[in-house]
Amino acid sequence: MALLQPIVKDKLYVKGFDLIRPIAAFSVVWIHGCETNLWTKKLNGLNEYAVPVFIAISFFLFASQVAGGRLQSFNEMASTRFKRLMIPFFIWTLIYLGIRYAKSVYMKEPFELSPVQMFLFKGSSYQLWYLPNLFYLFLIFFPFLKVAGQNVRKANLTLMTVVIIALVIIFSNNASVQQADWFTKHLRLYFVPSLVSASIGMLYYLNYNTIKSRYDRTAQILVPILAGLLFIAQYFKPHLFVSFLFIGVLFAWVLYQVKVENRFIKRLSDNSMGIYLVHGIFLEGIKTGLGIAKHPVSGFLPTVLVIVVAYLLSFATSDIMSRNSTLRKYFMGN
Repeated sequence: MALLQPIVKDKLYVKGFDLIRPIAAFSVVWIHGCETNLWTKKLNGLNEYAVPVFIAISFFLFASQVAGGRLQSFNEMASTRFKRLMIPFFIWTLIYLGIRYAKSVYMKEPFELSPVQMFLFKGSSYQLWYLPNLFYLFLIFFPFLKVAGQNVRKANLTLMTVVIIALVIIFSNNASVQQADWFTKHLRLYFVPSLVSASIGMLYYLNYNTIKSRYDRTAQILVPILAGLLFIAQYFKPHLFVSFLFIGVLFAWVLYQVKVENRFIKRLSDNSMGIYLVHGIFLEGIKTGLGIAKHPVSGFLPTVLVIVVAYLLSFATSDIMSRNSTLRKYFMGN
């Protein structure tokens, strides 16, 4: 039996996404820049939601295109997503690879290269795995979303089954993951959790009208409070499951309550992918430069300062590059 209220067919513009994207981008920079101080590392649990929320947003929007009937062809979808995700992935992999090689020569450090792992799955920098991971997920879920709108209840059941199976895998045999080969480790640590994040985004789209009709005054009060409590809970229980719960509640607040309209926040949001792609250059460049100068980054305030500076420089770089249509298309994925 199909859902009583039809899936949203018109293009959705969610103002809340403009607010959460730059915040999540900052959290990503924090995750990769926090290791030089004990306290910034302890606070890192508050940021574990960042990449999962990016994936959930991507799949909410993807579902709105496919299940909403605006994206019909698999070939068109695959071609467009390949250009937006995989071409920037290859370009940035080569850029970071060149930087890594130059650093290894200068610092007289070993340099290892695994072409299959690097050019199909993980890239040459810690954040680049997101792009091929997202591309492969789009390929997998496109056929599902093409038929999901015909029977939303079955679609909901399918996605909930995916979530349960993924969570069982995440919770099982965690000790053995570190001993596994790189491909198994990649699937367990990156791809399987992404299934949960993607499912959250799709579930919210498929049930958008139903949730909206029930999102009364009580929900408007309780949802932000619960989201805040779950955000803090990530500090005391830094586990992906808690982050997924946080995202599940946060999404309702972002979709139905946040109405922020600010040009600067919109610019930050538009450059969130650019910040994500570029920040490794500035983080590693600043830390390596200070290390060579015999002033390695240490202490809470210096570490936070490096994170903030790397974020701002990444935003400025992305903003400048995005003004050129070619750079925006092939480097920024926009």
